[in-house]
Amino acid sequence: MSRRFTMKQRMQAGKPVFGTFLKSYCPQIAEIIGYSGMDFVVIDCEHSNYSYSEMEDMVRACEISDMASIVRPPSCTPWHIHHALETGATGVQIPSISSVQDAVDAAVETAFYPEGTRSPNPSLRAAYFGFWNGEKNFLDTAKESSLCVMHVEDIAMVPHVEELCEIPQIDVLFVGPGDLSMSMGKPGKLNDPEVAAVIENIIHRGIKGGKMMGMLCNTPEAVKKYVDMGVTYILYSSDVGIIGKELRSLNKNIFDLYR
Repeated sequence: MSRRFTMKQRMQAGKPVFGTFLKSYCPQIAEIIGYSGMDFVVIDCEHSNYSYSEMEDMVRACEISDMASIVRPPSCTPWHIHHALETGATGVQIPSISSVQDAVDAAVETAFYPEGTRSPNPSLRAAYFGFWNGEKNFLDTAKESSLCVMHVEDIAMVPHVEELCEIPQIDVLFVGPGDLSMSMGKPGKLNDPEVAAVIENIIHRGIKGGKMMGMLCNTPEAVKKYVDMGVTYILYSSDVGIIGKELRSLNKNIFDLYR
């Protein structure tokens, strides 16, 4: 089966998957990331200016290179979640969760009946506009492969990790370290001992509660640390971050020598 439909199963088997945020509207970049061997991208509609048609273009580009596409919608509202999934995205990564009820309300929007309230409309792009021709029917394939990733990025949600683990539609709890550190009054201080301890606490409790865990990493050392900890959904930097870092390195290590 196509690797974009098997990411969830690989994670369930304990194998880590690796992706990056997509911040720029450039389908060619999405294709290149897929051809490079990345497992997935997160199309960031929360902090980037994607229109719905542009979001769909990016999902389509991911399909061309057989890579899973996760959409981070602008908010946890139902219609943002619906639009993302109806483009054919492999899943959604849901931000702005400030209560357990927020998480419940968002999670049920990602699943079909009887687990949730997602529309089974066969004319949507996700179902190939009614021309779905997979080995299994569209609903069964979506149930097996679609991912619901829920952010834990506010210190106020930390006491509720066990309650989040009890929400059956959630597949992955994703620790948002930047926003978490800000909510702790230590913005950007990801290596602060208190921030690091809270992150590790969330991860250990999430795994104990039966959820797969996700984490944003920006260094190889961070990847090793969190994979060793049992995290299976690893986001590494972003397209603009990776390109910018490589360009800075080229200037510093090569071009500046001749300027």
